[in-house]
Amino acid sequence: MRLTRICIKNFRSIRDLRDMRIENLQGIVGENNAGKSNVLRAIECFLSSGAGGVIYSDFNDPGSPIEIEAEFGDLSDQEKKNLRTYLIGDRLILQKKIQASIDERSSKTKIESEYHGYRAEPVDWWLSVEKVPVETKTSRPDWEKVAREYGLIGWVRGDDGKVTKASYAKGLVRYLAETDGIQYDEPQLGDTQALGLQQNLLSNLPEFFLLPAITDYSDEISKRSNSTVFRRLMSDLADRIMRTDPRYIEIEQTLEKLRALLNPSVGEEGQQRIEALAGVEMQLHVRLKQLMPDIDGVELEIAIDEPAELFSKGVSIKIDDGTPTDVLAKGHGTQRSIVFALLQMLIDSGSASRVGRSIMLAVEEPELYIHPHSQRMIYGVLRDFATVKDDQPEAQPKGQVIYTTHSPAFIDIGNYEKVAIVRKNKADGTMAYQCPLGALESGDERKDFKLLTSFSIKHNELFFARDCLIVEGPEDEIAIVATARELGRFSELPDEIGLSIVVTYAKGDIPKFQKVLNAFGMKYGVLLELDNKGRDHKQTAPILDLLNGNRIAEIESKLETILAVGRHFDDVPHAKRFFSDPENINDEIRGIVETLLPAR
Repeated sequence: MRLTRICIKNFRSIRDLRDMRIENLQGIVGENNAGKSNVLRAIECFLSSGAGGVIYSDFNDPGSPIEIEAEFGDLSDQEKKNLRTYLIGDRLILQKKIQASIDERSSKTKIESEYHGYRAEPVDWWLSVEKVPVETKTSRPDWEKVAREYGLIGWVRGDDGKVTKASYAKGLVRYLAETDGIQYDEPQLGDTQALGLQQNLLSNLPEFFLLPAITDYSDEISKRSNSTVFRRLMSDLADRIMRTDPRYIEIEQTLEKLRALLNPSVGEEGQQRIEALAGVEMQLHVRLKQLMPDIDGVELEIAIDEPAELFSKGVSIKIDDGTPTDVLAKGHGTQRSIVFALLQMLIDSGSASRVGRSIMLAVEEPELYIHPHSQRMIYGVLRDFATVKDDQPEAQPKGQVIYTTHSPAFIDIGNYEKVAIVRKNKADGTMAYQCPLGALESGDERKDFKLLTSFSIKHNELFFARDCLIVEGPEDEIAIVATARELGRFSELPDEIGLSIVVTYAKGDIPKFQKVLNAFGMKYGVLLELDNKGRDHKQTAPILDLLNGNRIAEIESKLETILAVGRHFDDVPHAKRFFSDPENINDEIRGIVETLLPAR
């Protein structure tokens, strides 16, 4: 199962973010304070029990509820069985509502939540707790009689041997999940909580890990908390890796013996509890009875963790880089790398074949504290976790990854559909912009685009720009930068005004970039050399058709002609030498660059 779509209303900076598509590997980019992290926090809230940590200040409008609607797809056969009643086709659509109110007695703020979803009742009335009273025409049906008549008694009898409405409902959940061929009505949106209990619902949804962008990663690795991503990964890995060891049973037996030595009525015959603890209980009982005569006895119970919990709570890591040192004393980069190394172990341990909940990993700024040369390696870890290799098309992804980033190393423009650009304005709050899956119409066009952008991460920079320019060759870029400096539009680089320059290396590739930029709603300018072929030429016409109201500067012939170079630039060094002399920058190139650059 994976999250395929999310809608968020009234959460922090998000007023109404609708139908944000979520891919297996989903990057979220945008300027600081645009609301990227709020998207991740909303997903975390949805997949958490209760109010999911929401507080009063999280409501954009405290007078209205927070609404988070999530759609899940790619369900396994077992997940489809477990959730068959709640599916629309092969999709699960659920909504979580969180409401803030004031408690009349205490005058304190109260945060309440509930899940709603589509529910389809079985066609056979005896398989529906809602339909039984209607069919039997009584508000208090004889549940045992119905169960016996339709062969359900073995499924719905309670622990006490009786059949009640509660035991009938509980047994039906198991019967419907384990029985094939059940026919269902059309799903209807329920007014009550989906699946009845939140915990039952959450146990079927993906397990969520959020790796936050915190300044000190010591908090993540510290032993004080067993709920951080680091501790949960340690627990998961221990449980799955240790169980493969033939001697794992020795750990279980040792812990069981320890429980028997420390607790009453736990051990088998011959494994008696140590007498000292019984003495402690007796002395405590005597002293308590003096204070409270009606106390009949005192019993101490000492909890012994399971093996996975031992790893979650008790592991410390020492790094030997010449001097063995606890990881908590290392730098933030080393600490964060430890977490990514654990994630890679999780990938290698075969989580794709695990039975149980799927994994969703959310990462805020994975590039933090990571050396630039290692960033693409970290991106590879995330990508491997969320994708299937071309030579294994039958395999399932090991999990789903959603991350925010400010680094081009973590974005691939060739996979533009896996990127969402988040922007915020006063009128609408946080909004997400995505490129439709079919932006590049033909398979060949998409293949060519991926090849074009696969040799450098420079093209990825356009996702982080407020505006960009599309040019044909590197000499064009040099001309624009040199002229813009001479005009005083920036001192050194276009980054100063949030501008990115995209070099396509061929006029025929300009439309591919235009289609992607248009789909994301990005502003841009195009430097177009007509090469004396006119505006109707087969390479030129598509560029003009796709302009979409954006800026364009047309050169009738070529750049070298208006600069009176007399020939093509020999190469990039030739162009740099030419533009290093301000005397070579004339009024015509100044006008072209002013047309291309965004308004002051």
